[in-house]
Amino acid sequence: MNKLVILFVMLSLSGCASLPANYGKPAKESKIGVVYMIDKSPVFYHVGTTAFQNDANKNISTTDFHAKFESKINTPLLNVGFSVETLDAPQQLMEQKYSLFSYIDLNNKVKTILDDLALKSNLDFIIIVYPNSGPAWANSSAYLEGYGLYTRCSFGSCNAYALDYIDARIYDVENKKSLKGTNSVYFNQKIMPNLIVPDNIKDINSTQVDEAGELALEQFLTHFNAMLVKSEFL
Repeated sequence: MNKLVILFVMLSLSGCASLPANYGKPAKESKIGVVYMIDKSPVFYHVGTTAFQNDANKNISTTDFHAKFESKINTPLLNVGFSVETLDAPQQLMEQKYSLFSYIDLNNKVKTILDDLALKSNLDFIIIVYPNSGPAWANSSAYLEGYGLYTRCSFGSCNAYALDYIDARIYDVENKKSLKGTNSVYFNQKIMPNLIVPDNIKDINSTQVDEAGELALEQFLTHFNAMLVKSEFL
């Protein structure tokens, strides 16, 4: 009997893990707000052989990538008839940047903030684009977040990657639930074989960071568009 109870609980949990669920195809006249919680410009991270060689810099690039994200995200939604509005991320929401979720759905405090945004702008759905914080590789103590350039050197061997630790989730205002996510994963950065990591990482320039940012945006959009298809927006 005990084994049957345990099996039932495990199956129940696996069913929960399949959430969030959709609530039918969104009406084409739906109004969607998009909130960007990611940095406006791509960032640079370096992980060296020792922790003393690690570095992070958010000030190399000044290119407005929010505008790039906005164009790529809005266009397919507008093309199928949705109304799309870009929203400023309120400070209350930014303070929840690292605790957006309770289990797999948005936590109640975040939902309250999003409900307030929806009420002010008469929104049916809100898309939040946010940074993920995670290890540089499995079991690494070096953590990365956001998008941009990531370089890694180990005993003289160096590689450069497009960092895409960003994610998105759609919030259904009427049902007060988040819809299916992007299924983005860690440790899947796109290598940049033509970028030679300089001996002095202070020599990394904005063009290199922006190039990585463009690749990261492309990778994000692959997951993002798949999310829109799963949630029947496209």
